[in-house]
Amino acid sequence: MRELPHLGLRARITLIYTLGALLIASTVAYSGFALVRRELLADTEASAEAQMWRNAASIRRSLGNQSDEAIELALIPLEDRPETDESTLDIQSLLNELLKPNNALELLVLRDQARSSSALQIRNIPDELEELVLSGEGGKIRFRQSGQPRYASGVFIAQLDAQYYEVVNLQPLQETLDRLRNILIGVAIVASGAGAALGYSSSRRALQPVAEVSSAAQAIAAGDFGTRLDNTVDPDLAPLTSSFNEMVGALEARIERDERFASDVSHELRSPLMTLAASIGVLEHRRDELSTPAQQAVDLLGKDLRRFTRLVEDLLEISRMDAGAVEADLSPVFLAEFLRFAVQQTDAPDVPVRFLPEDEELVILADKRRMAQVIKNLVSNATKYGGGATSVSFLRNSIDTVHIYVDDNGPGIAPEDRARVFERFARAGADAGRRDIAKGVGLGLSLVSEHLRLQGGKIWVTDRENGRPGARFVIEMSLFDPEELDEEFAE
Repeated sequence: MRELPHLGLRARITLIYTLGALLIASTVAYSGFALVRRELLADTEASAEAQMWRNAASIRRSLGNQSDEAIELALIPLEDRPETDESTLDIQSLLNELLKPNNALELLVLRDQARSSSALQIRNIPDELEELVLSGEGGKIRFRQSGQPRYASGVFIAQLDAQYYEVVNLQPLQETLDRLRNILIGVAIVASGAGAALGYSSSRRALQPVAEVSSAAQAIAAGDFGTRLDNTVDPDLAPLTSSFNEMVGALEARIERDERFASDVSHELRSPLMTLAASIGVLEHRRDELSTPAQQAVDLLGKDLRRFTRLVEDLLEISRMDAGAVEADLSPVFLAEFLRFAVQQTDAPDVPVRFLPEDEELVILADKRRMAQVIKNLVSNATKYGGGATSVSFLRNSIDTVHIYVDDNGPGIAPEDRARVFERFARAGADAGRRDIAKGVGLGLSLVSEHLRLQGGKIWVTDRENGRPGARFVIEMSLFDPEELDEEFAE
C-alpha cells in the first residue's frame, strides 16, 4: 500500500480547520434542510387535507338536499338531458366552483360515476387510499406518479354514498427543496473554504515563531553562528527565545574554543615536527650504518612521522576553513587540460583522462590549487582503498554544470557509508576503527568536500556504471560561459 505523504504542521492545522468548518457547515446545512423539508411538507399536506375536507363539505351541502331524480339528472351532461328538464343542478359546474388555491385535481365518484373538472380518473388514485375511503374512513397518502411526487387525500360522503378525492402535485415544492439543498451545499463549500483560509492565516501567525526558529537554525547549521532570535514581549515565547539565544551563544563559544585549540595545537606541533623530520632525515641518510633493528625502527618512525605531518597540515587547513579565514581564488579553467595536468601531479600519473570530443573546450570556474588538491586526494584515496584509480573523466550534465568522475577498481563503498566517508576522521569498510591497517588519517575526503564547497561545487559517491566493481566519486561544478572568457581575454 502506498504511503501518504507526510503533511507539515501548517498543512495539518489548515486541514483541521477545513474539516472542522466542513463538518459544522454540513451538519447545520443537513439539519436545516431536513427541518425545512419536514415543515414544508407537513404544512403543504395539512393545507391540502383541510382544503379537501372543505370542498367535500361544500359538495355534501350542495347535493345533500337534492332528490335522487335531481342527482340522476345532474349526472347527465347538459347536452344529453331531456328538453323538458329545466334543472339548474350541474355536477361539473359544482366541481369547477370549488376553491383550489393549490391547483389540486379533484375527483367525485357518485353512484359509480366519476366526475372531475380535470383529467383525474379513478385509476389514478392509489388502491390503498381507495380502500380506506370505501371503508368509510378519510385517508391520505404520498406517492409518485409519472416520476413526480404527489399527495392524495380522500373522504367518503355517507349522505350521498359518494367518494371525493383531491390530488396535489408536490413537484414545485420538490424543486424548491432541491434549490434550497443546492444553496446549502454551496454555503457548506464556501464555509469550508473560509475555514481553510482562516486555518491557513491562523497557522501562519501561530507558527511564525517556529518559522523564525527554523530559519535561525538553518543559518546556524550553515555556519552563521551570529544568528539570534529577536527578543519578544510574548510571555509564552520569551523563554524559548532567550533559551535559544543562550544555546547558540554557548555553541558558538564552544566551537570557537575548539577551533582555537585545534589551531593552537597544530601550530605548536609544527616546530617539533620539523625537528623530528630533520632528525629522521639524518637517520634515513645514514640508514646503512645502522643495525637491522635500528633500520626497522627508523622506517616505522619515518612512516608515522610523515602520516603525523599530513595530519597536522590537514588540521591547520581545516581550522583556517572553520575560522572563515580562507577564500577561494576562482578563475576560468579549461577542464580537459587542467585534469591532465592535475593527474600527472598525483602518485598515479598514468590514469587516463576521458571525455567527449565536443566537451574538450569546457571551462569551469575554480580555484586551481584547491581543485588540483581535490583530484590528488581522490586519486590517492583510490590508490589506498580502491585498488587504484581506473580513470578520471567528465561529462556535461546540463547547460551550466559538469560532472567530473573518478573511478576506482576496489570493493566499492556501502550505501550506508557513502555520506559518512566525507566526515572528519571517518573511515569505512576494513579501515573503520582499525589503527593497525589504516592507510590515512581520515581527513582527505573531508578536505575534498570543504575545498569544493568553497568553490561552489559538491561531491558524492555512487557505484560504477554498468555494474562494474568499484566506486565512483562524482564532482559537480559550474560551467563558465565562453563568451565571458573571451571578453576577459579581450580586456
